[in-house]
Parts: sequence; C-alpha cells; structure tokens
Amino acid sequence: MINLKPNPFFVLLFFSVNFIYSQFTPGNLVVLQAGNGATTPTSTGNQIIFNEYSTGGSATYSVAIPTTSANALIIRGNATSEGYISRSVDGNYIVFGGYVQTLPNTSPLNSSAPGTINRGVGLLDAAGNYSLIATSSASFAGSDMRGAAATNSANVWASSSSFGANYFGNASSATNVQSTKTNLRAIHIFNNQLYISSQVSTGTPTDIGVYAVGSGTPNSSGQTVTTIINSGTGAQPGQFFFNTAGNICYVADARNTTGGGIQKWILSSGTWSLAYTLSTGTANIGAFGVVADFTGNNPTVYATTTETSANRLIAVLDLGANSTATTLATATTSNTIFRGLAWSPGSSTCIPVSVITTSNNAPICSIQSLSLNVNAAGSAPITYTWLGVGAINSNSIANPVINNASSGTYTVLLANACGSSSAGINVNVNPTPTLLVNAASICAGGVATITASGANTYTWNNNTTNPSFTASPASTTNYTLNGTSGAGCAANTVTTTITVVAGLSLTINSPTICVGNNATITAQGASTYTWTNLTATTGIVVVSPTTNTSYTVSANASGCANTVSAVSMVVVNPLPTVAIVNTQKQICLQQVSVTLIGSPTGGVFSGTAVNGSIFTPNVVGSYSIVYSYTNSNNCSNNKTEVFIVQSCLGNSENLQFNKWSIFPNPAFSKLTIKGLNSEVKQIELFDVYGHVVFKTNEIQENNEIDIRFLPQGVYFVLLNGSLNGAQRFIKE
Repeated sequence: MINLKPNPFFVLLFFSVNFIYSQFTPGNLVVLQAGNGATTPTSTGNQIIFNEYSTGGSATYSVAIPTTSANALIIRGNATSEGYISRSVDGNYIVFGGYVQTLPNTSPLNSSAPGTINRGVGLLDAAGNYSLIATSSASFAGSDMRGAAATNSANVWASSSSFGANYFGNASSATNVQSTKTNLRAIHIFNNQLYISSQVSTGTPTDIGVYAVGSGTPNSSGQTVTTIINSGTGAQPGQFFFNTAGNICYVADARNTTGGGIQKWILSSGTWSLAYTLSTGTANIGAFGVVADFTGNNPTVYATTTETSANRLIAVLDLGANSTATTLATATTSNTIFRGLAWSPGSSTCIPVSVITTSNNAPICSIQSLSLNVNAAGSAPITYTWLGVGAINSNSIANPVINNASSGTYTVLLANACGSSSAGINVNVNPTPTLLVNAASICAGGVATITASGANTYTWNNNTTNPSFTASPASTTNYTLNGTSGAGCAANTVTTTITVVAGLSLTINSPTICVGNNATITAQGASTYTWTNLTATTGIVVVSPTTNTSYTVSANASGCANTVSAVSMVVVNPLPTVAIVNTQKQICLQQVSVTLIGSPTGGVFSGTAVNGSIFTPNVVGSYSIVYSYTNSNNCSNNKTEVFIVQSCLGNSENLQFNKWSIFPNPAFSKLTIKGLNSEVKQIELFDVYGHVVFKTNEIQENNEIDIRFLPQGVYFVLLNGSLNGAQRFIKE
C-alpha cells in the first residue's frame, strides 16, 4: 500500500504489461508520447505511451503506462516542460518521472501537494516490464516532475521546477541533492557525472545551460552546481547528450525562433564553445529531446521537435552547420505529442564502461590492508587494471586488497569492447608508530631513567602515561609499554628491563643489513650511554650506513663506580641487480604464451596472467610484471616492466595505425609523429607503469612533441587511446 503520510518514503512496485510486440530492440529509439488520443492534453493528466522506432523510422514496439490502480503514473499532456526521459547507465532501463494518480483526475497535477498526489519515478526494461521504482509523498511539493535518470534500478534521480534535483535511491526518504538551481529541465548521467539543464537565469549559477551536480553521482544534500555549457540569454536547453570522450555535447534548444534547433558544443583547451546549431528541418522550430550515435565517421543526431501539434522525430547526419534533417515519424494522432527521447534499453547494446562509484576503507594504519572497490556500468565483460603502491592480491578485479599501501592516489583503468574509463581513489595511510625505549642497568641503590619515543600517547604497566619515568627497583624488573600515534595507530607492545647488577657489564650487538635498510644497535647493561660517532645518548640507536661501519659506546650505570666501552660493527651487504631480460615487451594477443626470463635466475615473477615464469594474457591491455630476487645474503630487489598486449588480427584500425611512424628513436629533446590522418583525434604518451605523461588533442599530419621534461626511460605512443599499433620509444 502507498502511505500518504507527510513523511517522505518510497515504495517499490513491479509488474508486467503485455503488448502485441515482444520487446524493445537495442539500437532503436524510444519516444515518450503524452496522451493516447482519447482526451485533450490537460494539466489534470494524460496517459504516458512509449513508442519505439528503428533509426530508419519504422514503428517497432509500443508500451502504454497504466492509468489505474496504485501503480498508475501519468503526465501533464499540455506541459512543454515535462516528459524528459533517459536510459539508465547500465543500459537496462528507460527512466521517466510523473504523477502517481489514476485517470480521470480533476486536480491540476503540478500544483497538488505530493501528499495528495505522490510524485513517482518509473522504469521500463527491455522486455517492456514497467516498474514504479520510487514514490514520494513529500518531495517536489507544489512542483512538477520534469525528468529522471538512473545508474541502475537501485539509484535514481529526478528534476523538478521548484525544488531542484532529488535522489531516490533508498527505501526510506528522498534526498534533495541540490536546490540552488531550480526550474530545471532534463537530468542525465554521462561518464559517471550527474548533469541537469535549465532555461532560466534565476538561482545559482545564473547562467542558462547545462550544469554538473557535485562530483560523480552524488546522493547527499548540499551539492555544488557548476556551469558546464553556458547556452546564453534567451536559450531554452532541454535534453542533452555527451559523447564518451566528454568533448562533444548536443543540446536540444526548444526556441521556436532562429536560435532553436540542436546545438553542437565542443570542448577544447578546457572551454566549451558552440560550433553551430543544426536545423530541425522546419524554420523557427526547436528541439525537445536529443540523443546521438557517435560510432560512424560523422555523428548521427536524433531529436524530437517542438511544434504544438504533429511534432516530429527527426534524424540529422552531422556534416556541419548546413546538415539536413530527415523526418522519421510524426505525432499525427490527435491529442498526442512527442516529448523525451532515449536509446532503447537492452544488454545487447554495447554500452561504454563508466564508473558509478568508488569506495575504500581508508584512512587505515600501515599494518592494515587497504580495500578498494569500483562500481562500474557498461556492457560485459569489463576488464580492470589497478595502479598504485603495495602488494595487491589481484589488479584485475573490481575490489582488490592491498598490503603495504601508501598514502596517495590509486588508479583503476576499466575497459570493455566499446569504450574505456578510469578513476582515481585518494587514500590516506597513517604510519604505525615504532616504539623505541632504552633499557638500563643500575647497581643497588641507583636510579634509572627509562625513556620511550615514537608514539603520541604511552601506557606503561606501572600505570605511568608519560614517555619517561624514573625507578629504583631493588631487583631486576621488566616494564611493558603500549603506544598509539596521533592518528590512532597502535604500535607493537615492547618490553624493557631495569637490571640490578653487582657490577657493570656492557653488551652490544653487531647487526648485518642490506643497502638501504636500517640497523638497530642495542647496548645493554648500563643506564647512560655516550657514542663516539653519534649524537645519541640512549642504549638503542638506529643507523643506516652504506658501507661496513663500526660504532663505539661508553656507558655507566647509576650506583656503579666504573665506566665501560664496547664496539659494534654493522655489516652492509649490497642489493642484487635485478632485470627482466625479455627484449620483446609488445606482444600479440594471439600468441599462446611468453616465457619470462629474469636475471639473476632463481627469482619469482608476479602479475596478472603470470603463472610461474609463463605470461599468458587473454585480453589486450598493459600488464605490469614484477621480477623479485633474493640473494644468499637475504637481500632482495625487484624490477617492474610493462608488457603491452595488442590484437594483431590486421583490422582496419591496425592498418590505419601502421601508416604512422615516430622519429628519432631514441629521442632526447623532441619526438616527431609522422603520417597522422583526420581519424586521429588524440595522442597520448604512457610510461612503463601505464601512467599518462602527456596528452594532446591538437593533431597535425606531423606532430612535434617537446619531451625534454621526461626522465630517461621507455615510453609508449598511443593514438585515440587504443593499444592497437602502439609504438615504443626511448627517452635519452
């Protein structure tokens, strides 16, 4: 049952509607039609009908949303501001907003309180099953529902006229994610970012256009609204559609003047600029809904137009400002009108991968494991590649666990058959404190001072909470210490001893370390210590010599008359020189396997698709392979190399990229890329760890890149983000 109490909440309702057609067809177009032709378009409500058309204009499927019972969802048929729709990020649903009310109805929908007429969000799946996914008895009071968007069936957002944008993603209440910009139109999610549009300058920002809401797909209140595209005074932006690269956006402008139509905006050097406006095919007629197909050499744009009756579904092959519009379908039935537009739902449509959310368990202490997670949408299968510091259990899953992590950014690269995406996760790893505490020896009647360091708070087993205390035990006594850092990281418990002796006897260790490691020298048997070549005055010192080094300490103990000395020799062993000696780092996916060779022999290889010393990748991409070796002195070192795996099937993309070349190679100051054609839109340089070190969208037939800023090493040149045909060069 739907509870009409004033507190906001949601009800999830699922049911199927049977029609004469079987289901939606991926790759087709879906138009929201307001009205069924039987009644006049009115503010008290009309039926919602979804019509599917092929891209050639053939009617293929139709779904009528119920107008009776508790799951009815209707729309104001006479409102030119309602009926914006979208396809969910996962590609499985058409998302739309409306009013939970049966027909006939006598009350104006938008001015009715939501406690009387609930606002709702509906979904249609590929089989034509309708779900009233969320209803609210408190959201959008005295305001109309204009559009809706979703990542999947669990997370939906809606736009309104007076209350901004709301998140409908749980079973208890709606969240007003932003109310600084009201009188909204469409709401969409592209490339893991929530966007809205508005046709008025009131609110914040004061621009008219398309805006980003917060960062990513926010579900909490108080989000900042940022202008992305400023359409200018007088513009009437409705639906909009970004490409996967995020540098082209088509905006439907509803003006029935010379400014109306389909605006094409292009991002260049961080600034969005209006390239031109495509005509809808009829003078002084604008556009309401818009989607685009970017798979061809030139995009094909589809839109619904803004005639007051018999409006149209059109297609425009974007060849420039003078491109011609073709009418695919017309709302010729009396008392009906076309509104929003979306691609048909269905998993067989290739949906580029996108990041929905990321999460992690940081801040953590350095002895804890870091857990990362990315929630992605797009056509399966999706491949994952994680980049960052530490020992990762698997860099090819959505939720890896990393030991020995460090503060900084961990990056995940995602890809599927029709696109790629990435996300950075900033984490904070707090160091675990290392407690240092001296031991002391005293003669009977002497007083010892015990001092600890390395933590923020201290707790001794003698109930002392200071880092230092004095004691004069009658016999040898142990003292246990626990410590915690300012970030709350607990150190390992340490124990020290005040030894009561008849006479002073000094002992000292002589540790052996590897280059780059610390050595702890411990002198015991006294209370005070003086080192001849160190400034330390404690019995425990930490040193980092690079060669064999001797250290001398003199000591005495409280209550003892004599002073004694001892010498420690720290032996420093060198690290082994480690290398992966395979000369071929670019391989074909069609190779069965690659035998990895490390130097010196006897080490261990690790990495994705590595089993022992055999590398067997099953997808294209960059693979970081690590070779670790420990010598007879127990000194370890490792070497990481990136292997580029690409398809070598000779497709058109390979043939295209085989025509370009780079020189000189090796290069010192400048690298020239020769033979590029108009299909190349972006050049990227990657280091061997898969990090982008340079990117440009300014393409010429011969591009000259200044590489003096790069450190010496091996790098890769990629065109349009594709590994196919990637070329390697050496920076001297």
